[in-house]
Amino acid sequence: MHTLTGSGGHHGGATGTTVGGQERVGPHRIVAPLGTYGPEGGPGADGPRFRLAYSEPLGRVVVLMTPPAALAADPGFRVRFASEAGTSARLAGPAAAPVAGVAPQDEEPWVAYDCAPALPLPAALAAHGGPLPVPYVCQVGVSLAAAVLQAHAQGLVYAGLTPAAVLLTAAGPRLVAYGAVRAAAPGDGPRTAVPGLPPAWLPPEQHAGGVPRPLGDIYALGVVLAYAATGAPSPDVAALPEPLAAVLAGCLAQDPAQRPRADALLQQLQQAQQALPAEPGQEQVPGAVAAALTAQLPSLPAQGPLVPPPGPGAPGGPGQTPETSAGAGAGETSVPPPAPGRRALLRGLAFGAAGLAVGGGGVYAYRRATKEDPPVYRTTPAKGAAPTPLWHYSLQGQEADSVSLLGRIAAVETMGALTAVNVRTGKKAWDSDVFADGGLIDLGRGQALVIPTFGAMEVVELAGGKSKGAIEDYSVNSKMSFQEAVGAVDGIVYFLATRGSDLEEYSMVAYDTRKREEVWNKPLPKGYGDLNDNPLSDGERMKVSGRELLIPSAPTSGFAFSYLALDRRTGDKAWEQKYEAIEDYDGPSTFATGAGTLVSPSNDADALRGFETRGAKKVWEQPMKEHFSPELTDARSRVLYGTQGAQITALSVKNGKPVWRTPVYSGGRFDVTDIVLSGTGGTLFYSNDAEVQAFDTRDGAPLWRFATVSEAGGSSGDGTGISGRVLAADDGIALVLSKDALYALPVD
Repeated sequence: MHTLTGSGGHHGGATGTTVGGQERVGPHRIVAPLGTYGPEGGPGADGPRFRLAYSEPLGRVVVLMTPPAALAADPGFRVRFASEAGTSARLAGPAAAPVAGVAPQDEEPWVAYDCAPALPLPAALAAHGGPLPVPYVCQVGVSLAAAVLQAHAQGLVYAGLTPAAVLLTAAGPRLVAYGAVRAAAPGDGPRTAVPGLPPAWLPPEQHAGGVPRPLGDIYALGVVLAYAATGAPSPDVAALPEPLAAVLAGCLAQDPAQRPRADALLQQLQQAQQALPAEPGQEQVPGAVAAALTAQLPSLPAQGPLVPPPGPGAPGGPGQTPETSAGAGAGETSVPPPAPGRRALLRGLAFGAAGLAVGGGGVYAYRRATKEDPPVYRTTPAKGAAPTPLWHYSLQGQEADSVSLLGRIAAVETMGALTAVNVRTGKKAWDSDVFADGGLIDLGRGQALVIPTFGAMEVVELAGGKSKGAIEDYSVNSKMSFQEAVGAVDGIVYFLATRGSDLEEYSMVAYDTRKREEVWNKPLPKGYGDLNDNPLSDGERMKVSGRELLIPSAPTSGFAFSYLALDRRTGDKAWEQKYEAIEDYDGPSTFATGAGTLVSPSNDADALRGFETRGAKKVWEQPMKEHFSPELTDARSRVLYGTQGAQITALSVKNGKPVWRTPVYSGGRFDVTDIVLSGTGGTLFYSNDAEVQAFDTRDGAPLWRFATVSEAGGSSGDGTGISGRVLAADDGIALVLSKDALYALPVD
């Protein structure tokens, strides 16, 4: 997807900014209004606003949609809006409006569609002076039903189909505002009413706060076609003309189970078309609507109108998603080339059913994807659409300091309290305000060690939260003071401690939490241990590696980078290795992989090198155009994952060559990122404060994006707008933490 941020000049938000007497929204100059459509289908301040706008980055006119002002002011809405718009850029099919750009999340929201000239359906009815002809409505219905079928076959729920979301163009109707219902309210909030969307246009099941489902799209499509055929904002089956009445009655059924699925609806609409008397031009755009479209031409440059939709096999055509189109990288949308002007428009004002027939494969895919509606959508991660969370746990306005995944328990730490949540059910297992805040380490056998910021360590039973007793020997006033945990194996915890009167000497300690005794205590040589003084804070850390503990030299040691390896059973030195080739070591970029290779950039960061962890021999060197920051290794596939600017790079540990690269979306203002691998290693999660993005580890292909927002009234007082981050992933579940809520997503 192209994110249009423009270059130079002032960029206004969705409400627009006047510069030199002309209104601007982002990198767009407003050309002409297309109307604002409120609850009754006509102009209104609480509906989406459509305008023709000249896009400076694209050099042509687009249809610019901005949401209602009340929503645009909510930072949480902007996160969800950008995520839904990004997903819509991956929708295939001729009726999906091509997404030309989406506002960065630090601007007020807008989305640009490359389908000018166009008229929103309410504006078309206004131009026509009333309801549209039944043959034309049937033809529009066939196009939209095919689009909904194609979306459902991909596992996507449109959740935003209203009359205002249907743009009539010379090449046929185009659907916009994908995900408007989801964007308007947080994922866990009831959707009993959506600002800018009339209650009559929402499926009845959503009036009770239901989650958008495929059969809700069928109801919404029935509302759209009933509105087009009658001009009435509230659907009334009795007022519908035949043969539409018989078809749309099923769509408008209050019980979702009584509505047809998209493949059946498409067939019914095609049969309704065939039942109409054959009249020349009956399926053409009505004359008044065609005139209104033609009237937009003087506002458009010669290259303005959209090229007719590409056919099968063409870039962006059916069967080829935008991110795989020729010339488009992963996550981008191929933008249609310039088109001729008035003559091409007039040639296209009659659009037929050619190319809209859905073959058996498409119908089969739909049935397979919706065999059980709605439960299948809870666990089926379709391309571009995040799986529905298995559960959501509210922290009741408290902010989580950290979350630890310990078997079937997610231990959530808030200020002065610890809450255990069952990761299978999302139910609270227990909570306690006794334990000090700090980290937790899994000791096995249903126990965990609470690592305090200050005070004593404490062993806790995960099942009921009962304390098994504190370990006072390494608290602040003891001879040795706990500093940092390395890990735990079979109840023995390994940690760094300070000793001496000035606490500037370091020891590594192994402590048996079950026997409540020290296994060994080994002073560290000079140059090791002082890891917390690293001003960059993200240097190489201590690790448990098989039977050894790997301890990197301190960035402040003044020596060449080195590792000290201690025997985990005895604490004796197993080996020590200096890496003379790693110059001016400062910590954050040198990384020991789980596959026995140490990677480190050259002094100028223009090359990445691989060394034998034992022996320090350089085994490969690869040039780097941009600095590589390693994050984690999958020892099974021997692949190292890291970031390079605005992209994730997967490197072969064996030779340092790129396995794949893929761009990531940062939203323009979020710079704290995490990379987490799923339990099977099949999915890579990249998360920042804007959203979570999932990628296939085989080739880096984007799978889906997930954005949620915090609940209002968080303890920090900074409002909503901070989205989720993947903190841990294991055994089919990824835990996502927003500012004050925890989600579980099904993965792999």
